[in-house]
Amino acid sequence: MENTPGFQSTQAIKPTELHLLPELPGVYLMKDTSNTIIYIGKAINLRKRVSSYFQKDEKNIKTATMVSQIHEIDYIITQNETEALLLEANLIKHHQPKYNVVFKDNKFYPFIKITIHERFPRVVFSRDQKKDQSLYFGPYTSAAMVREYIDMIQRLFQIRTCRELPKRECLNYHIHRCSAPCIQKVTEEEYRQQVENAIRFLQGEYQLLVKEFEEKMREAAKNLLFEKAQIYKERIQIIRNFEETQSVYLDKNISADFIEIALRENKAVAVVSLIRNGKMIGKKSYSSDITDQSEEDILEQFIISYCSEETPPAIVLDKRWESLFPQLQAYFNASQKNIPLHLPSSREEHTLLKLAQENALLHLMQLLSRVEDSQALHELQEILELDTLPMRIEGFDIANLLGEQAVASLVSFYGGKPDKSNYRHYKIRTKSTPDDFAMIYEAVHRRYKRLVEEKSELPDLVLIDGGKGQLNAALSALADLGLSLNVVSLAKKNEEIYTPYRDKPIILPKNSPALHVLQRVRDETHRFANTFYNRLKNKSLLTSLFDGIVGIGIKRKKILIQKLMSQPDLHLSAEDLIAIGIPPSAVDEVLQRLQTLKKEDKEP
Repeated sequence: MENTPGFQSTQAIKPTELHLLPELPGVYLMKDTSNTIIYIGKAINLRKRVSSYFQKDEKNIKTATMVSQIHEIDYIITQNETEALLLEANLIKHHQPKYNVVFKDNKFYPFIKITIHERFPRVVFSRDQKKDQSLYFGPYTSAAMVREYIDMIQRLFQIRTCRELPKRECLNYHIHRCSAPCIQKVTEEEYRQQVENAIRFLQGEYQLLVKEFEEKMREAAKNLLFEKAQIYKERIQIIRNFEETQSVYLDKNISADFIEIALRENKAVAVVSLIRNGKMIGKKSYSSDITDQSEEDILEQFIISYCSEETPPAIVLDKRWESLFPQLQAYFNASQKNIPLHLPSSREEHTLLKLAQENALLHLMQLLSRVEDSQALHELQEILELDTLPMRIEGFDIANLLGEQAVASLVSFYGGKPDKSNYRHYKIRTKSTPDDFAMIYEAVHRRYKRLVEEKSELPDLVLIDGGKGQLNAALSALADLGLSLNVVSLAKKNEEIYTPYRDKPIILPKNSPALHVLQRVRDETHRFANTFYNRLKNKSLLTSLFDGIVGIGIKRKKILIQKLMSQPDLHLSAEDLIAIGIPPSAVDEVLQRLQTLKKEDKEP
């Protein structure tokens, strides 16, 4: 192990020798069989902290994988927790272990892009901040906000949005949203001034722009150019209205970074709202994979990482993070960083923290919707021992009422997202009584027989709703087609995953991203099956089981079917039927038909 000045280096131990760890503060370095550092952590009590990794029964997938790879553990004893924190930060930065929390700047939130390198720059919506000589503003919290800003810039400064200059003016010129450089209605110099004003607006120079527009308005009025003066007056009002919405709760004395964090499904998102002189000048979002660490540890690591690159005038944190203040302040002092930490001291600051927290949750949900980015598909591949990444997953479900009008639904997901163009419904043809196995067989057989005939792409994974029986029915259908596809089933009661090659089901932790992928597919098959089935169910009222019975019309058929849906075992008595409005003269016939249906239901 390399020597670290000022700290006591020690001999590495094996995971079976945890009792040799001292009950002292320090830093631990976990290594794999190739002697590569895979994780670095700090602890007030090294023995307790390191032992906890090997004692937890319910670890998330990432932590369990990491623990399984630990071959030996190095540790460094420090004088106190502050020294441990400082050393941990330096070692993580130097070694960059793969299982440590490493926050990355999120790039998929919307920006406003001004293409200043072009002769007549454009203002456009962008999801990426590229090195293309353009100016970027953002990121913003929503795409709607960006489009609203672009619309305002068009109204105020008449900047073009078209990808290429057209040969003639477009509608935007006629509605005063573009000054039409395409037909030389504006000189290049005049257009550049419009772009400069748009940039100043996005940089927050509202008052200076208002003053300039007021001067031009007065000059136009003086020269009897009242239409032009009216345009400037409208622009002034737009800016003032906008500025009021931006400053509604901000005190001009506030200059700080407001930081909040959100955690879910092995992911963490931190959001930083940058407030300077009472104006929000920007918002930054960072994300990271996480292991079984506490929220406090993750936030602490984020702030240390963030402040290694930035030096905000101050940091404001919610009261629930107050326990972090002494340690972080000691770290800043040791690092010679003059960054004060504060709790919110006013209503405005509480509001800003609440907004940061809401944005963190919003960004986290956006991040989790990108399943491929969250590595859930890779985890699913590993858990199910698949040869390829399950980019395309197809799921099957059956919906039926007493075997009548049974419907199979097929949904398709690509990269963890619904691919609705490949959704299908199948009216079950082969059975008139409930038999999930036969129905699954039919739906799977019809789907993949068609794909083979059309030479279409086959899925990487097939998910069947149900248990071992439903799985075997699907496998049988594929075998009869001469196909070998990856197939699993998911039983809802305990979320058990059945596979063809294991006797016992796989049960994943509830917070497993791999399980969440399967649950999303399964839940979508339910939703899609039921929407179509409900339509069929209503149509079937005219030709239902109870057609031809005197006294049973459309309304009473609806009442009967609603009752049967709530009591699908068919145990209805004459009193039950009379209670829901069935005429006594029709009761015997209804019961007789129900008995016939029960007999059919019991036939193999």
